[in-house]
Amino acid sequence: MKIKERFFKVGEEWNVIHLPSKPNGFAIFIIGDINHFVQGNTSSWQQRPDQAKFIEELKNAGYTVVYSNLYGRNWGSDDACRLLKRLCDEVMKKEILNKKVHLIAEGMGALVAAKLVPKFEASFRSVVMINPCLSLKEYYNREKKNKLFYKRFLKELKKAYCLEEAELEKTISDMDIYNYQVMPVPSRIFYCMHATPYSLQSHVRPYEQMCNQQSNRVEVSIFLKSKPFEELAKHTIEFLKKHEQLL
Repeated sequence: MKIKERFFKVGEEWNVIHLPSKPNGFAIFIIGDINHFVQGNTSSWQQRPDQAKFIEELKNAGYTVVYSNLYGRNWGSDDACRLLKRLCDEVMKKEILNKKVHLIAEGMGALVAAKLVPKFEASFRSVVMINPCLSLKEYYNREKKNKLFYKRFLKELKKAYCLEEAELEKTISDMDIYNYQVMPVPSRIFYCMHATPYSLQSHVRPYEQMCNQQSNRVEVSIFLKSKPFEELAKHTIEFLKKHEQLL
């Protein structure tokens, strides 16, 4: 019986690789939002029906799909970036795949992509972002006003960055969107209005403007209604295939 997926650990974190029946030689690494997880034999992407169908569509198109628990709510920490790069390197050593991989980053996962891609440009082929969080500073300031959730959010940040509150404030004040480098690979953003806490004006538009100023265009698709993941699969695959001509 052919293995469809394999769970494995890198360090202390669980990861999963989904294997297509007819591989096209390209890999997609997914970086999830705050509610993503990978455990010993399951993941959030398998448990949510629309995300499971999204993965299935990617596999049907021939893609090898990989993702990690990545310390849970990592909020773009350096540890999460290092682990993802290590995971990429290990998968590339063990699987027969093109050395340039695609990234799909959902929500908070875009913070990892924004740090990692400019630093290791040669490792990445394209980036698709879905409802991205691209300014931790803006989101932090917004959550600060929300007394109900701020305590929990602060606890997550302290754990992710291994910092106390005073140091954290200073670190996050430097995490404005304009302090990031533009991701120097073909990029596309899917944004669903009313389906995300990361606003269009604070996260997507400033990044789009920054890309335009540097002649590094990002394609932005805005949907007025929430779209289940499975409905984004076709658009995602079309975009990825456009950037596979040069091996």
